[in-house]
Amino acid sequence: MIVIMMIAILAGASAAYLGYLPEYILNLSGSLTDWSLILLLFLIGFDIGNNKQSMKTLMSADRFTVLVPVGTILGTLFGGYVVSFITVLAPKDALAIASGFGWYSFSAVMIAQVKGSDLGAIAFLSNVFRETITLLCVPFVVKYFGPYAAVAPGGATTMDVTLPVIEKYAGKRAAIVGFVHGVILSALAPVFVPLFL
Repeated sequence: MIVIMMIAILAGASAAYLGYLPEYILNLSGSLTDWSLILLLFLIGFDIGNNKQSMKTLMSADRFTVLVPVGTILGTLFGGYVVSFITVLAPKDALAIASGFGWYSFSAVMIAQVKGSDLGAIAFLSNVFRETITLLCVPFVVKYFGPYAAVAPGGATTMDVTLPVIEKYAGKRAAIVGFVHGVILSALAPVFVPLFL
């Protein structure tokens, strides 16, 4: 999926740069992005509401269900703030990027609309790298820090893309926490990102 996303971005950038896209599509790109984002949010909400088992899981999970997302949010925002001191990013911009919590399709679009395509591209790559690193590091995190610690790196992706890896290496209890963790962070990303824009 990551390879397909990168190919799509490169294809879009190349088509626009080389002038292959008609003018009316370029003029509509902002509206198309807005409506695509609204549709994406609707479908995620629909998927959560449609999955009866996930709703039961949300109601019956243990204390780690709350502790892990809180720790992830605090750690992610702290990390974003620290990054602002070692890069040229302003603290608010770094916090806005971090607030995507791994949800690249949402945060990149929202940040690009408000702050420009350069910062949107950084947000996209930052969140894609977060997902990729999570897929690679979960076995090591489980081994050295425990099963619940393996949930935090995935951010919002723990309800979908990184969930199978968490279940495989951290077990079913961590997978349940991971699913709820992903739902909570996906719900909070649209709240947190605009706070820093």
